[in-house]
Amino acid sequence: MRWITCATIVTAAALVLAGGCLHSRVEENWGDAYDAQLGWQTRNPEAAAAMQPPEGLDPETGMRVAERYYKTEENQRQRQAPTVVIGEMK
Repeated sequence: MRWITCATIVTAAALVLAGGCLHSRVEENWGDAYDAQLGWQTRNPEAAAAMQPPEGLDPETGMRVAERYYKTEENQRQRQAPTVVIGEMK
């Protein structure tokens, strides 16, 4: 038990001293979508005035798509979350 405590303290100290060197994909790409949209709006600020509203599905087609989706979801096996046991080893 004593070596687990020492290992935990050493690991925590190493992470603190590293200064957050662990980077994720989210941090690497943070704000890219915003910057891209801002760039497109800057290039053509009048684009929104000429934009046509998107056309949707007719109700009958939408109903068929929804029914097909729900039928395929019924056939999918239910996923179970993994079991994690946290406790003391003896």
